[in-house]
Amino acid sequence: MAAAAGQESAWAQCSVHRYSHICEKAYKSMETKIERLDLSMGTSERKPATIRDVATAAGVSVGTVSRSLNAPDSVRPVTLAKVRAAIQSLGFQPDSRAQNMRRRNTMTIGFVVDDIANPWHASSFKAADAELRPQGYSLYLVSTNGRPAEEANAVDMLQHGRADGLIMTINNEQDPRTLKRLAELRIPVVLLDRDIPLEVDAVLTDHAGGIMQATEYLMDLGHRRIAIITAGSDIRPGRERVRGFVEAFERRGLPVPSDLIRSQSLSVEFGFREATALISSAERPTAIIAAGNRILVGVLRAIQQRGLSLPGDLSLIGCDRSDVAMLYPGPITIIDRDVDDIGRTAAQLLLERLKRPGERPAQRVTFSTRLVLGGSCAAVGR
Repeated sequence: MAAAAGQESAWAQCSVHRYSHICEKAYKSMETKIERLDLSMGTSERKPATIRDVATAAGVSVGTVSRSLNAPDSVRPVTLAKVRAAIQSLGFQPDSRAQNMRRRNTMTIGFVVDDIANPWHASSFKAADAELRPQGYSLYLVSTNGRPAEEANAVDMLQHGRADGLIMTINNEQDPRTLKRLAELRIPVVLLDRDIPLEVDAVLTDHAGGIMQATEYLMDLGHRRIAIITAGSDIRPGRERVRGFVEAFERRGLPVPSDLIRSQSLSVEFGFREATALISSAERPTAIIAAGNRILVGVLRAIQQRGLSLPGDLSLIGCDRSDVAMLYPGPITIIDRDVDDIGRTAAQLLLERLKRPGERPAQRVTFSTRLVLGGSCAAVGR
């Protein structure tokens, strides 16, 4: 057995030496041909080498160069060595777009968001990119500005040869145009924080549990006039946050302050408008839950314009860790979630689909939330 192993090792070394000798010989042969090409092309305005230049230098056909690039196992070692020597000498750079077209993939993932100004999207994009890039994929960002028509157009554009898969959030889960496009989608998709009646992967958040915890925390401080400003019922976060708010009051046997529920949009403008109306009313709330990081910006603007202080005049809870929430004096008490993990998980689900399409049913992963206490809340009448 030792003798056999020795023979096998000697044979392997001989093979490696022989292949190295072939490469060296081919490379030297290429140098002469490259010099001739340089003379014929002129050195003053030398253009980037083409696949035909490589074929000429290596003494092979263009098809052989193509196979050497895309299916090297199908090319004889001696020929492959010649082609690679020519590529190295000429500094030839293959066209990755053409290679991807032959393989029928783009190595690109579409990342579609409804509001590019939302820091939550930036964080989840960065986390997804860190997961996808080592696998050779690039993320292509598309912002639809919250317009259903632009969402439908983005899906159309990306699925027709622009991307291999999608990670996206939509502005309206009930819009027929977007739902139709998603139902007819020919590439895999993972939804971020959206719930639609289709068998697609989704990464969700336990918004109801987070709002319930925040509301009960305020109740323990003696608050009863608690307002919530959040998204509308056309997207899951809006529905779930209102549900958690209502359930918190019902669990304590307290009347639900329906007049203090403002559920329509996640925008800064909506947050500012509703907060202004609430704190200007005769029976203003003693606490506000700004259920959205963009809403929080609007609420803080309204509070500053009215000259109110936190938590002396009003208690405030926001959602998600953002620069605004962390830098505001206090800082702001928030309902937090692991945005990085959400982005990574979305990318992992999509990679699974790309590698093994149709092998498992749609998967929905739900992330928990936690209340992070700051200095923006106080007991009533403190």
